Amino acid sequence: MKRLLLPLLLLIQACAGNTPEPLSICDYGARAGEECTAAIQAALDACSAQGGGRVLIPAGTFLSSTLYLRDKVELYLEEGAVLQGVDDPDAYQPYIPHNDLTRYDSGNGTANANCVNDRQWMKAFIIGDGVTHAAISGPGTIDGSHVFDERGEENMRGPHTIIIAEAADFRMQDVHITRASNYAFLGYALQAPVFESVTITEGWDGIHIRGAQDAIIRGCSFQTGDDSIAGGYWENMLIEYCEINSSCNGIRIIMPCNGVIIRSSRFYGPGVYPHRTSGEARRCNMLFGVSLEPGAWGKANGTMQHILLQNLNMENLSSPVATSVREGSVAQDLTLKNISASGITGALTPVVCWNDLGFRSITVQNCTYTR
Repeated sequence: MKRLLLPLLLLIQACAGNTPEPLSICDYGARAGEECTAAIQAALDACSAQGGGRVLIPAGTFLSSTLYLRDKVELYLEEGAVLQGVDDPDAYQPYIPHNDLTRYDSGNGTANANCVNDRQWMKAFIIGDGVTHAAISGPGTIDGSHVFDERGEENMRGPHTIIIAEAADFRMQDVHITRASNYAFLGYALQAPVFESVTITEGWDGIHIRGAQDAIIRGCSFQTGDDSIAGGYWENMLIEYCEINSSCNGIRIIMPCNGVIIRSSRFYGPGVYPHRTSGEARRCNMLFGVSLEPGAWGKANGTMQHILLQNLNMENLSSPVATSVREGSVAQDLTLKNISASGITGALTPVVCWNDLGFRSITVQNCTYTR
């Protein structure tokens, strides 16, 4: 046994010795209260050059424009750290796709046009361009500053706070994102992203993902000025143990998906923050807890199927679950189990359907709705 333990201990020691020391942005010239884009990017690049590791943002407020994450690099915000976006919308850069992502476009020809080839729409504060094993974590705050841009969506929205696209194994944990100038997080074509214990307040959408496989959103808290979680073209999405408050919808799936589990979460209104677009102060209720709308923002070919909503508590909503299936989309196999909803102002039915194209099969078990 001793002969086996000695090589194992040596291996553990060797691995521990190869763990790179965290790099502080202050060692690269960042100073609290100042614009620090170049210094922060230098720290991220240096960390990448050493094979990965952690870049530390210490306590204090550090201003920046667009930053680029790197492979195997974790951007860590310490307690009291605030990474704040600058006010100038022209200071931000867009994510430029490497592959054809136009299947994820929506709202063409409207004030809400979301197109991957529109560089104004694709601007972001933090960009993960095809990264693998990148992360954003820590108890600190990322402040999007509610940057106004008259050339943006609805002639008001600025850059997204975070865009991660064509990437694998991205992780976001513990961090607080506030005042997103558009979406707090926008993802495209992601493999196995994980969001855990993240808090998102104000702004428009919270976590919005278009195209993902094996995604997890766990233990997160949302108080958003638009949909808390949204997107589509998901394969195996798990959303659990979340607190969801919105001045719009709790979860809104606008494109086909296959295998979505939403469980053990609380949805509640009224919205803590105003609806960001209309400015309507603290709506009396959320709209829908879960809205299943493939094709709602433009034709989205495919099937929405294998959707499980389980062990959900909902308070002060128009209706707990709504569906609207548009031309080009098909929906089947929706299961509702153990949903308790109170303070409902709309119809007291398990599912509110907006049009004749609904789910082909719906199973309802132990669900109670009350005024």
